[in-house]
Amino acid sequence: MKTTLDEWEILQAVVQLGGFAPAAEQLNRSQSTISYAISRLQEQIGIKMFEQKGRRAHLTEAGRVLLADAEPHLTGFHQLEQRASALASGGQSEIRLSVDSIFPNERLFAALAEFARRFPYIHQKLRQTTFISADSEFSAHNAHLCVVGLMSREYFVKPILDIRMTAIAHRDHPLHSLKRQVSRIDMMQHVLVVIEGAGSGSTKRQPHSPAQRFLPVSTIEAAIDAVRSGLCFGWLPEYRIRTYLDSAEFLALRMPVGGTREVRLNLVYKDSNLGSREANALAELLGMNGEVQTI
Repeated sequence: MKTTLDEWEILQAVVQLGGFAPAAEQLNRSQSTISYAISRLQEQIGIKMFEQKGRRAHLTEAGRVLLADAEPHLTGFHQLEQRASALASGGQSEIRLSVDSIFPNERLFAALAEFARRFPYIHQKLRQTTFISADSEFSAHNAHLCVVGLMSREYFVKPILDIRMTAIAHRDHPLHSLKRQVSRIDMMQHVLVVIEGAGSGSTKRQPHSPAQRFLPVSTIEAAIDAVRSGLCFGWLPEYRIRTYLDSAEFLALRMPVGGTREVRLNLVYKDSNLGSREANALAELLGMNGEVQTI
């Protein structure tokens, strides 16, 4: 290699800070060292990187193109150093997060974006599926953190969110034509959409009678589309169907009890020793340290 990362980093500093003197101050080098590094870089690649315009030096077009090519490598190398430093201090270079798909995407990706800003050297791996359990995510997918509703072992658990599920049907569904409250017998005459878990044999999102006719689907989006078709009724996350409720395309079923239910989501660590600094930061962003909210 004819050039060095240090020379390209000095070039980047000169451009970003607007001159040799501020770059020297920022990098804690002498101005002569900065000038020598730029001269050597130009000599090694055989291209003039700067041209004088008035009293200031500006990047040439070739210099601009080459610096743009070099910057991703400089960023990658800095992240490599940060990753090595994190590993040396007992941190981690990757974080695996499993999230039940009922968790709001807006909240999830806002947390992941902020985490990426704080820890750009950490690789994120997200597994998002329906009705997952902490057991399967920790054992089969080696997750560091989970946001789930189901747990069958003793983990460190913190409730973070209650999802309100509302019994609804399309406005043209026969259940809305009744002149009284909907009974259990009434429901058995119609198809119930049920959101099933990702794993075989997993519990359904909503319990139902063995006599109930039901349509199993694997995603919330599929359940919404099934209800929109008029084929079935069901309990769906209220925050996900707000638009349909506001437009009166979906109407809540008139029920004496059970018209709304809550699904509690928990943030789960694999063990009571909690996790690394990075895992704890992600947990905080997902809402672990706040009060339980209901949406």
